Amino acid sequence: MTSQPGATSIPTAVLRRLLRNLKWIFSSQIAVALLGLVFLPVAARALGAAGLGVMAIGEAYARIVSRFLHLEPWQAVIRYGSTALEEEDRERFRRLVGLSVLIDVVGGVLAAGAAIAFAPIIAGWLGLDQDLAWVLPVASLGILVSLRPTGLALLRSFDRFDLLAKLDIFAASVRMVLGVIAWQLGFGLPGFVAIFVAVSLLDGVLAFAAGLREMSRNGYGRPMLGIKQTLGENSGFLRFVWNSNLSVILRQTTQRLDVIILGVLISPTMVGYYHIAKRCGEAALRLGRPLSQAIYPEFTRFAARNEFDRLQKMLTGLSAGFWGVIALVLIPVILMLEPIVTAIFGVDYAPAVPVVRVQAIAVGIYLGGILLNPALLSLGQDRALVRIGLLNTILFLILIAPLVSVLGVVGAAVAHVLCNSVWLGLCVLHLRRTLLNPALHGKEQVRP
Repeated sequence: MTSQPGATSIPTAVLRRLLRNLKWIFSSQIAVALLGLVFLPVAARALGAAGLGVMAIGEAYARIVSRFLHLEPWQAVIRYGSTALEEEDRERFRRLVGLSVLIDVVGGVLAAGAAIAFAPIIAGWLGLDQDLAWVLPVASLGILVSLRPTGLALLRSFDRFDLLAKLDIFAASVRMVLGVIAWQLGFGLPGFVAIFVAVSLLDGVLAFAAGLREMSRNGYGRPMLGIKQTLGENSGFLRFVWNSNLSVILRQTTQRLDVIILGVLISPTMVGYYHIAKRCGEAALRLGRPLSQAIYPEFTRFAARNEFDRLQKMLTGLSAGFWGVIALVLIPVILMLEPIVTAIFGVDYAPAVPVVRVQAIAVGIYLGGILLNPALLSLGQDRALVRIGLLNTILFLILIAPLVSVLGVVGAAVAHVLCNSVWLGLCVLHLRRTLLNPALHGKEQVRP
């Protein structure tokens, strides 16, 4: 069948909506990144490299346990909810949100309980003495209540990226202000761990409260709970939740567990230097994730309408532009890195420059392919992402200890460079295979 002229063009309404959402997300993420880059040197100067390393271990421990045990349903809610919203099936959407709330509540309690229970064992494994072992169970309180995934799904489904942006800036501002106060009053490590807990809990409920308000404002009322009926009318929902989370879990294993592994292999001071590199990299990721978050609902809409040519065209154009921006920004930053690091964190952190430089390369590679994840998810290729993530995680766990033993803390960043390169290549190959084979377009797709 011959395609009609303009059949693969991207609708103007879609572009306008995407640009509007990107404007809000980018502006908020730039603000959050800048606020984070104020908080980080404040914490570094207040705690010193060793104290910063211990705090990083506590945060990483809480986050990795939450990532393993709290399965976030937001991607599945957006994907399945898109069909309900397109058909204006309000009851189905309310039930879907109700199941999402249940998953969030159970996941938060389960994750926090497990993290607190295992904290003494992990503290001993990490060699934390009694004066520092308290950091792990206290930090675990920060993951007890987190309804943010459901809130994210609601705000993004109703195109309220502007409200989400304001909430993120508010939470980051609170964190920054509390950090400056704790530094000036000399609260030390207990003060900064308390800030982590307080801001994590605040962040966990803000988006949810706003999402419920937006859901009601759009005439969808409040969430309903009907587990059996919800699963029946959203075939494959739990599988999608599991697979979409498993791919992220595998990714986060290399992003969070690396700090725990380094806590065993090297001193807290070296972990502190690595934390500087990781946080700087995360600030850069905040500029890339918005595009991924904003484009995912558009990809799901294209996939729901079987408009795969439009999906591919948007993905190709945005990815090409993104690679160009990365090259223009990353190269000058790497060349000027030493004066930047010492000016922000102080001359005591000059030894962190090599690991920051290599980590910047790793982040650049990941950013270049950041749109591949939402594209594959929208095409129903959640299982493929799990397989790719599993292979990548195994490779990272094999590489990190030998590389650290040879290169020191820089070896962990080198492991990220190698694994990100492998991940990028495998995602590109699988996406090309999926788009070129029409038989795979419907595979694992949601049936309206």
